[in-house]
Amino acid sequence: MDTYRWTRAEVDLDALHHNLEQFRIALGPDIKIMAVVKANAYGHGAVKVAEEAIRHGVEYLAVAFLDEALELRHFGIEAPILVLGYTPAAGVEVARNRGITLTVFDDDVLEAAASQHPTKTLNIHVKVDTGMGRIGLTDEQDAIRFVEKALKTPGVAVEGLFTHYACADECDKTHVTEQYRKFARIADHFQKQGISLKYVHAGNSATGIDTPDYTRNMLRLGVSMYGLYPSEEVNHERVRLKPVMSLKSGVVMVKRLPQGSTVSYGANYATAQDGETIATLPIGYADGYSRLLTGKAEALIRGKRVPVVGNICMDQCMVRVDDGEVEVGEEVVLFGTQGEETVPVEELAAKLGTINYEITCMVSHRVPRVYVKGGRVTEFDNPLLHFTNEKSIRS
Repeated sequence: MDTYRWTRAEVDLDALHHNLEQFRIALGPDIKIMAVVKANAYGHGAVKVAEEAIRHGVEYLAVAFLDEALELRHFGIEAPILVLGYTPAAGVEVARNRGITLTVFDDDVLEAAASQHPTKTLNIHVKVDTGMGRIGLTDEQDAIRFVEKALKTPGVAVEGLFTHYACADECDKTHVTEQYRKFARIADHFQKQGISLKYVHAGNSATGIDTPDYTRNMLRLGVSMYGLYPSEEVNHERVRLKPVMSLKSGVVMVKRLPQGSTVSYGANYATAQDGETIATLPIGYADGYSRLLTGKAEALIRGKRVPVVGNICMDQCMVRVDDGEVEVGEEVVLFGTQGEETVPVEELAAKLGTINYEITCMVSHRVPRVYVKGGRVTEFDNPLLHFTNEKSIRS
């Protein structure tokens, strides 16, 4: 494996396929799946996840902005890609030339598309804001008029219409129902006019679990493709998910310190007794293991929980091993499963006051992604060593 550091994010491709299959079963054959691989596939590695999703039969990919779509094209991903966020008019030509679908909700992009006398068609999905308060057309009649204008714009194909729910992951479905009804009125207007839009999509992970009837004909599957539930309020029984990512490191030094010895910056942790065992790990907040977890987090060594002690450093952190049984080179799990014990990402998220998928998104680019299938490593991606063929000291 191409790394000189015993820190990695393991991505279980079997779990990824399991989660996709769970949604295929839950949704039935009439609802397509759009795999959301924005933010480097929520930290899991956009290119590899895209490849695996396509292999599983996913019809469409989604990213946040044009640059992310271009990265996928650069690495040979040929499947349809929707840019979910705003793209300025300056991006129209490159999107059209690379076969990338844009989210559109203002005249600038339409005018840019029409003014270029293209030989290729720009596919667009029109975004309707039904209650999120972000991008998209808010007024129903404005949305209808905009779609009608786009349908008449040369060089443009209105392939889809979509919205995004604000509260789909909550028990109270009042707001999501109001949003769906508004969106349905707009979508149904065109259906009654005999205008067929290929993709009409409103669903996200939470919708696919709790309210699939509010999805229309395609589900944008993001967080739950990675084995994480959108919240504790959605029905965890309907779709059984398996977490895809584990964050792991290894022990690089073991010390048995006298009572009163201090550990890490600020010297705010002191050993309580003679011979207390402190193990150092080569992972820190620059890797996405937040300094705010100091004094709160636990890791796994030999299938047992050990507390993280002292301030988490930029590149390293320390754990206390109470039974003293640990050796250099031993695997440490920061989140994930080891033996019969698990530290779920939800646990870290709760300690940080955030959501589970922010934890995976935080895992930085300098942490290699290790892809595992059938219990075997199939690919190892270390962006820091893309320039070299040198091998690691540990394989």
